Amino acid sequence: MLDDSTRNVIHIVKWFFLATAIGVIVGGMDAAFLKLLDGVLALRQGCAYYYFLLPFALYIIARLAYKTAQKHRDFSTDSVIHKINAYEPVSLVSVGKAFFLSIATMVFGGSAGKEAPCADVGAGLAAFFGKLLHFSARDARKLMICGVSAGFAGVFGVPVAGALFGLEVLWVGHLFYEVMFPALVAGITAYQVTLWLGVNYIYHPIAFTPVLSEQFFLKMIVAGLFFGLISLLFIEINKFTRVVFRFIALRTRLFWACITGGLILVAFGYWVSPEYLGLGMAGINDALSGTPVSSPFGFIYKMITTAVTFAAGGVGGLITPVFFIGAQAGSVLAGFLHVDPATLAALGLAAVLAGTANTPLAATIMAIELFGGQIAPYAIVVCIISFLVTGPQSLFAHQRISWDSGKGETDSPRPVKFRRRATDRQEHLPHRKTLGNHLKSSVKHLLPLRKKLSKGSKDPAEK
Repeated sequence: MLDDSTRNVIHIVKWFFLATAIGVIVGGMDAAFLKLLDGVLALRQGCAYYYFLLPFALYIIARLAYKTAQKHRDFSTDSVIHKINAYEPVSLVSVGKAFFLSIATMVFGGSAGKEAPCADVGAGLAAFFGKLLHFSARDARKLMICGVSAGFAGVFGVPVAGALFGLEVLWVGHLFYEVMFPALVAGITAYQVTLWLGVNYIYHPIAFTPVLSEQFFLKMIVAGLFFGLISLLFIEINKFTRVVFRFIALRTRLFWACITGGLILVAFGYWVSPEYLGLGMAGINDALSGTPVSSPFGFIYKMITTAVTFAAGGVGGLITPVFFIGAQAGSVLAGFLHVDPATLAALGLAAVLAGTANTPLAATIMAIELFGGQIAPYAIVVCIISFLVTGPQSLFAHQRISWDSGKGETDSPRPVKFRRRATDRQEHLPHRKTLGNHLKSSVKHLLPLRKKLSKGSKDPAEK
């Protein structure tokens, strides 16, 4: 019989090789996706009004995503979170949808990100790999978490933050320590593979390093509160827009919802600026370089275009738009706090990620990996405050919320019950419900709760 120490060593060696294999596979797919996306975007540069076809492109994308192979809809980060938490695999059909439909969305001008396809590809390929090896549901779930970590690390060039993001985004308040080592191995391997294949990342080491004085610390607290409110605003705009376009699709047809959203995006591109359409990497790089932003309301424009893109049928990720929103919001706030714009843009990028995705640890480590170690004390302050401001709200509806250690999880592969976040309970909307009722229900959780007291009962506050 083997003792516990020997079993642990065998377990570590086993998962080292499994995670390395997943990292190599997912890193190669990340590089292929990013190279293909860059190549198609380069071909589009000669067309100034590329976004004019967006209304019809969104309809075709929505038909392919939701009406073709309807059982395979796991092409978003939220869907992957749901599948992992439910111990269910991500299908290869969903992987194909995430890979190609995301590129189509961004090429035609939809405001989306590039991390969801890579994370979805990572989870799907890991699930397929686990099926080939006849893994148990528990081990297959670990392998999928490694795939998500590798996908995130490979697409942004943040191996440690990518590993933590794959763990932290699943369940707020609980880290899967047993998966931390293989997730880290998968993230580092995927990053090295994509780097070897010639993928370029955004690295902006911060040259300005202020002394952490009491006055500057207070400014960081104010910045954290601001970024937390920005995160909440983006979450609510996403929910509100989704309700409106769901109402349009139910009362009319999917075609009119896609056309309406596409026309709104075309209007933004023509009368405001095409900077707020598509991937938006230029806006992120300008803010991180300290260049003044085009408009002080640019981060709000990006919120609207992103929310409309996904509500109207677009496919892709939300993290890259979050980077744009955080960087531009930080650049604007820098003028009021008299702080270096590049520094606050970098902090905003990390803090808004922490607030919208409920991942303060991953966001802090990501800031250190992208902008240098000197930003660490400021990043951890703004990320934690932004996370606390948003509370249980999140961009991802299937994210589990718990404020304990999470040790009560059962060992069985069946999903345990958990408290859903209040902002986005999925419900079937009847056709006869009015738009006013939809909008009222979407903001109901923001209103103070009033309880009717029966006769003879006392207010709990008076006890």
